[in-house]
This record gives sequence, structure tokens and C-alpha cells, in this order.
Amino acid sequence: MVMSNTPESPVPRRRRIPLSRFWLDWRISFFLVAVCVVVVGVAVVALWGRPGIVSSRPGPSPASHRERAQFFEGLGKNKDAIREYQAAIRLRPEDPAQYQALALLFEKEGRFAEAIAAYERSLDLQPDAQERAFIQSRIEALRHRR
Repeated sequence: MVMSNTPESPVPRRRRIPLSRFWLDWRISFFLVAVCVVVVGVAVVALWGRPGIVSSRPGPSPASHRERAQFFEGLGKNKDAIREYQAAIRLRPEDPAQYQALALLFEKEGRFAEAIAAYERSLDLQPDAQERAFIQSRIEALRHRR
């Protein structure tokens, strides 16, 4: 028995297993690499052949501007929200809901003349609106505030 100055570890030592037992035969390795290359190649060809994924992306839409406006409004950045609603109106000027939302923001900012104009434009676009009485009451209230 050989004595050493180092204490013996309570954890038993494991026997070393030669790496050659875990290595695959070179033919199997070559086959697996070839399969991976083919799969990646097919994926690249399939994606490459698709007609303009990035180039056919549409420009900004009124819905995207509306979403950004609602986001800015939630953050309390009314000026940025107004800018986004105005961009949405430039893209789709026939939507009365955008004018109503813009009028509410103008009202919050104290820009009453612009709010009245936006409410009136909303009524012009949709004369039989369900909220017609509400919009007219808002217009009257804003006229008295000026």
C-alpha cells in the first residue's frame, strides 16, 4: 500500500473510458454531415426562391399609425399621438373614427378650434352616426369653452 500526504477523497474515482468508444465510425459521421448539408441547402434554396420577402413589404398603413397613436396616448405623449392620427388620416381620410380620436386628443391639449373642426369632419363623413348626439354635445361644450 502506497502512502501519500494527500487525504483520500470521499468521492470514489471513476474509471477512465477511452474516447474511441464514443466516437462513431467515420462513415456514419460522414453520412450525418452530408444529411445536414443537404437539409441546410434545401432550406436555403426554398427561402431564396420565395418572391421578395423583404422587398414586397407594404408601406405604413392607417392601422399601424392608429396603433402607434394609441400607444403614445397611453404614455401621455399627446403631441406624438396627434401626429400619428394625422398621418393615419392622410392615408385614409374617409374614416370618421380617426377624426373622433383626433378631436379627443385636441380637446385634451386645449386646442378647441381644431377639436371642433375634427368633430365636424367626423359628422360630415358619417351623418347618421350613432354617437351623433354625443359629438354635437361635445361641439357645443367646446364652443362655450373658447
